[in-house]
Amino acid sequence: MSAHSRRMFATVVRREPVDLALACHLIAAEAGPETNPAETTRALDALAADTAALLAARRAAPRGRGAAGAGTDTGAASGAGAAAEAASGAGATSGAVPGAASGAPAERGTAADAGTDAGGGTLTGLDLRAAAEALRESLGERAGFAGHESDYDDVRASLLPDVISRRRGLPILLSIVWIEVARRIGVPAYAVGLPGHVIVAVGAPHENVLVDPYAGGEIMTVHDAAARVRAAGAAFTRAQLAPMTPEDLLTRVLSNIRVLAARTDVPRTRLWAVELSLLLPRHPAVLRRERGELRVRLGDFLGGATDLTNFADAVTTVEPAAAAAARHAAAAARARLN
Repeated sequence: MSAHSRRMFATVVRREPVDLALACHLIAAEAGPETNPAETTRALDALAADTAALLAARRAAPRGRGAAGAGTDTGAASGAGAAAEAASGAGATSGAVPGAASGAPAERGTAADAGTDAGGGTLTGLDLRAAAEALRESLGERAGFAGHESDYDDVRASLLPDVISRRRGLPILLSIVWIEVARRIGVPAYAVGLPGHVIVAVGAPHENVLVDPYAGGEIMTVHDAAARVRAAGAAFTRAQLAPMTPEDLLTRVLSNIRVLAARTDVPRTRLWAVELSLLLPRHPAVLRRERGELRVRLGDFLGGATDLTNFADAVTTVEPAAAAAARHAAAAARARLN
């Protein structure tokens, strides 16, 4: 990635609202500089146009009967309203339902049980169940977006252009595709970061339908989400259903890349993931030590020593032992310059 692209990434992640698709595209540019952001945008727009057409068909169908191939849920036909109208210009962000920007909706409320009802909920005239089913049919059934266990060992599953072209990815990247498509048609949606698994809530925190993009958009209840958390060995709390912010999502995407690169021993990939993480508005100081160690490993002794010293300066009062170890490593790196 060029210095210009990194400056663009730093700007994008600090802008409100965050352009999540562009930020993810810039992450992917580290792995494949030939990627074109316009192609990513066009692909998401095309997916949104298909979803918009399905949602409009559900709106037009007689109550109690879905459009052909649109599912059998009893709430599918009721009032898609504003979303279908906004969807007619899929790809534009104006006219969206409030809260439809990527990331968390504007208001925080009690986590909903809307996903437990066959008919779903409504939000400012939008039938959330119908919207969730239209997204599932478009992205899960027609486009074939879903996950596979082998994706956890493939960095492409964390790169948005690859996920769009391959129709496969990690839960968090598939969730980002869902959120970006929903935003384009004026449907509010946000990511929910369950332990070890990201899902999507269509709606707002107080009224929503939960879906699992990794499972092709399967609709979940709150009880399903709780069972998944407990199966992962954690206790379930309602706080786990809170919206993830765009910064949360980008931090987790980059962390996944760092972890995979560490496990497969690809230091250069791990280094650029660390460097992009350091450009986020908030990041742990330990990332500076990690970058220093990687730079030393790759032969940038002076740069690595500088990072290690900066880390030591930042933590010396709270972690004196870690600071001392970092200073020792910095001295050893500088000695290799002689």
